[in-house]
Amino acid sequence: MDLITEPWLPVICFSGEAIKIPLTNILDDNIFDVSYPRADFQGAAWQMLIGLLQTTVAPEDEEEWREVWKNGIDKQAWQKALSPIAPAMQFGAVKPAFLQSFEPLESENSSVAGLLIDAPGGNTLKLNKDHFVKRHVGQKICPHCAVMALFTVQTNSPAGGAGYRVGLRGGGPLTTLVVPQQERDFPLWKKLWLNVIPEEKRPTPSQYPSIFPWLAPTKTSEKAGNIVTPDNAHVLQAYWGMPRRIELDFEKTVTGSCDLCGQYHSALLQEMRSKNYGVQYDGWQHPLSPYRQALKDQAAPWLALKGQPGGLSYKDWLGLTLDSEDKFNRMQPARVVQKLPRRLPATGLWCFAWDMDNAKARCWYQHRIPLMNTPDAKLLSSVMQQTLQLASDSLRLLKQWLKAAWFPTPSEAKVDFSQLDTAFWQETEPAFRQLLEALSSDPARENSLTREILREWEKRLHHEVMNFFDRDVFTDPDCNDDTLLRQLTARSKLDRDYDKQKIRTQFLDLAKEAEEQNA
Repeated sequence: MDLITEPWLPVICFSGEAIKIPLTNILDDNIFDVSYPRADFQGAAWQMLIGLLQTTVAPEDEEEWREVWKNGIDKQAWQKALSPIAPAMQFGAVKPAFLQSFEPLESENSSVAGLLIDAPGGNTLKLNKDHFVKRHVGQKICPHCAVMALFTVQTNSPAGGAGYRVGLRGGGPLTTLVVPQQERDFPLWKKLWLNVIPEEKRPTPSQYPSIFPWLAPTKTSEKAGNIVTPDNAHVLQAYWGMPRRIELDFEKTVTGSCDLCGQYHSALLQEMRSKNYGVQYDGWQHPLSPYRQALKDQAAPWLALKGQPGGLSYKDWLGLTLDSEDKFNRMQPARVVQKLPRRLPATGLWCFAWDMDNAKARCWYQHRIPLMNTPDAKLLSSVMQQTLQLASDSLRLLKQWLKAAWFPTPSEAKVDFSQLDTAFWQETEPAFRQLLEALSSDPARENSLTREILREWEKRLHHEVMNFFDRDVFTDPDCNDDTLLRQLTARSKLDRDYDKQKIRTQFLDLAKEAEEQNA
């Protein structure tokens, strides 16, 4: 199957029609989006197509980028750009094959369901723990879905046992893609183009084996130190990483309906072979992921942010959109966010990741957050850091005095506050969005309305903190006097400690006029 010429990619048109197209047709203005039945496939498809554009038609500079944004890419030029990479876009039993081991793998066959990150593993099945993620899902997969299943597992590759390498960004990386806020106004190719970064030089065909690792013998990692870095591979391999050694079995197929897309196919894949000690990556920074570095060690590596329990909240936004740091880490947004041209239609970030516990997929999260154009990114970052510190420190006080209200000896009590964390950040987000919008256009707070919104944010935060306390504590109208006294005392001390916070004073100083600040 030639991915360039065969209609295999499911898309949906602006008309609502669902069709399949070859890669030659992704620049069609009538195509609204890709259309996969799984959210992780949907995110992976965007990344694959962005990588395809970046590898073949990346603009030399911002001027050329804008020219393409305005006028598109000529159909013949696009076909000409795809032609040299045709050997890398072949999918099937004949090697080299897209994202499969260059060498035949001498190992036992296993179910093709192993391509799915959330499929239950062998130990889960043995212990009969597949309660929410059921067995027998994805046992028969059509070749079209298998292409994206391969790409998804290779780019998100979680830990999988001894020698089974994680992805280039680590297991379950957070991906942040730039998207228009009004997505219905733009065809798919323009949404993808927002994530293409200008590069001075495009790769030559002689460099393709260093970009597409399945075109050459696998750099296995049985021996320590045999790692692949940006220094010994082409930087574009970031888009095409292949940590897993996988070989699909194209002989043991059956006819029927695909377990994933439901469509009929005459050669559904059932089995695959895999082997450990695939490519071991180190030292990479993927252009579509944000990174953090520990402050305590200037030589510490930059690590891609990962999916986390509960997903993202606005406390995470700063590191996804601007250079910033907290008490422990410095953060930088994805390179594609850093390089985004200005003066474009309003954009935001589509953020998604698997929350992984080693090899176990706990949940898939995705969020949309705004990207703000600002005249002074450094000043905005500074103000937002104080805003988020006030919210975080206030939440910490709330937890402290909740325990004091609930327990006679709070220091000995252990409480799971995960639900409170999620609710707190969700319920204070609308006010934060209003504040962020005002500060983005006026980070110096020169406008009196901006300063008023700052003061209103602090009042709302205070109100929410006390409201959470009252809602979680005063639940029993028949409690005894000693318990009620303990609760009222804790509430009074929470109110007092909130007002006494040093960060609150510093935050309110931001809302003062310049003359007051200099007085």
